[in-house]
Amino acid sequence: MKLDEMEVLSRSQLQRILQIDNVRTINAILSSMSTYLNHTRLHENAYYLNKKGRDYLGSDKVVNKTNQLEHKLMRNDLRIYYDYPKDWKNEPELIIKMNGQREKISPDATFTMQGTNIFIEVDNKQSMVNNYKKIDFYARAFPTIAYKSGSEPMLVFYTKTEVRRNKLFEYAESKGVSIGVFTKEDME
Repeated sequence: MKLDEMEVLSRSQLQRILQIDNVRTINAILSSMSTYLNHTRLHENAYYLNKKGRDYLGSDKVVNKTNQLEHKLMRNDLRIYYDYPKDWKNEPELIIKMNGQREKISPDATFTMQGTNIFIEVDNKQSMVNNYKKIDFYARAFPTIAYKSGSEPMLVFYTKTEVRRNKLFEYAESKGVSIGVFTKEDME
């Protein structure tokens, strides 16, 4: 796994990846790399490559300071949590033929774990109505995916609050969708 695949990382994510317990040590490392990095303050500093850093690493992924940074950081939390799956794909476009019609969706990430297809959805600033629509799609798509792959797929949401976790669990259960839901607290 190359670090630039994650596009943006928080200080605490870098600490976990590099297994550095001391905050002063990671801050010193990041400070020494400042000519190659841009950073912005969210709940903590988030770091991403500037032009000089992209040139040095040969990366062509330009990351701009947008409202998507927190979303990307949350997706990274799950990638780190699942120990950097080799087949992890960010925002793949999935087209599934169901009942003679083609439907498409772009989950925030996908990967497989022990033969099971995992679909990641990050609920950063999404309305619950949109989350419910995504669960409805997966409820329709999972039987087709299970038939083709030979195993039951799983949906994993990552959200900010316990209230939203409970709503997602309840709705997914009512639709018969196998789901796991993490909150920010779970990742601390």
